Amino acid sequence: MRVRALLFVLPILIVTVATARSHHAFSPVYDAKRTITVEGVVTQFRFVNPHAMMLMDVKDKTGKVVKWNVEFAGRLNLEEAGWTADSIKPGEHVKVTGNPTWTGSQRMAFVKLVRADGTALEPGRTQRLSAIEEERRQRAKQRTEQPAQQPTPQK
Repeated sequence: MRVRALLFVLPILIVTVATARSHHAFSPVYDAKRTITVEGVVTQFRFVNPHAMMLMDVKDKTGKVVKWNVEFAGRLNLEEAGWTADSIKPGEHVKVTGNPTWTGSQRMAFVKLVRADGTALEPGRTQRLSAIEEERRQRAKQRTEQPAQQPTPQK
């Protein structure tokens, strides 16, 4: 009976531990109070879960090319904001702002990306909040522009 119970519990335990190890919390890895900006060329963009990832070549102060890893939200969150696997293309020259790691490694959590032509990509949540705020502004403007309607007398 114990062997049977162990054979039942052991696979569940292994899956649970593997799942927990595959994902991490933000604050132990990244410093949310600071942002840094790096500029370079995208070498790879992986539109996957649990986090989309971008690799880029960045020249350091000495001119040496250093690989940087930028971690994004997951694919599903990015898709909700209209992102696709082609939103960022290898070979693009970009400037990326993000939260650095506590260890100072060449890795950051994505905050904003600006392309060479000046267009920007931001996290879906920021884009959604901006769209919601703009919609609110438009409705408020319409309310103030409409003449006050007089109630019609009841007969």
